[in-house]
Amino acid sequence: MIHILLSTYNGARYLGEQLDSIIAQSYTDWRLFVRDDGSLDDTLRILTEYAGKDERIKLLKDGENLGACRSFERLMMQCGGADYYAFADQDDVWKPEKLAICVEAMRQQEGLHPHKPIVVHTDLQVVDEKMHEIAPSFWQYSNIRPDLLDSRKYYLAICNSVTGCAMLFNEAARAAALPFPPAAYMHDAWIALKTLLSGGCLIPIHQTPIAYRQHGDNVLGAVEYKVLGRSVSRRRYEAHISYARAKGYVYRNKVQFLIWKMIYFIHRQWYTRCHE
Repeated sequence: MIHILLSTYNGARYLGEQLDSIIAQSYTDWRLFVRDDGSLDDTLRILTEYAGKDERIKLLKDGENLGACRSFERLMMQCGGADYYAFADQDDVWKPEKLAICVEAMRQQEGLHPHKPIVVHTDLQVVDEKMHEIAPSFWQYSNIRPDLLDSRKYYLAICNSVTGCAMLFNEAARAAALPFPPAAYMHDAWIALKTLLSGGCLIPIHQTPIAYRQHGDNVLGAVEYKVLGRSVSRRRYEAHISYARAKGYVYRNKVQFLIWKMIYFIHRQWYTRCHE
């Protein structure tokens, strides 16, 4: 059984397409738990309509505005009892084989690593608001190297490789991640890091079973990687966020963080050249 966790906020424009794509999954042993974060548009009406037509869809009615990270944390805390958990965003579209691909990879890894926290995660196809392709691979588009990042806590704490809507994680990973600390910046990054810190595994799947829609209202979206595409102030801000969420868990102090940041940058440059 998979519990799919969806947090919504003013998502009426695209929500129906996402719900239809979840209902159309070839893997059917799932329940969808939806928590609305205080929407002011037609989101709740749409959710109520779908829940009335499919008993697998459960709407949690609390309405408190928590923001994406804490809303997903509350869903994780309230909707336990499954074998596996997946996050869904309100504006994407899943290809029919999305869950099946993730479950197959998860079961293979559980056979190799029994009782360990495990997260499997896929690449994504980047599309615009009308579903026209921007890039066939989110990882290539944003220069994310999961094969380099997923086994190294020092690297993962600098550059998160795991996108929430592309994850499937087991009960051991859920238990390891809860509760989120105040420094948790986003749910996906925290779960991924905590999985490694707990002796678990992050496993990348080099397939793109999600159309990752980009529009003006994304909380976090796909940003094309450019060597000179970010200002010094932006780089400093990103480094501050990375250090703040990993301080005490990965890095003892800023000096250690900066050393590992330089090591990661050099390793990524070498890795990129070797795989071009």
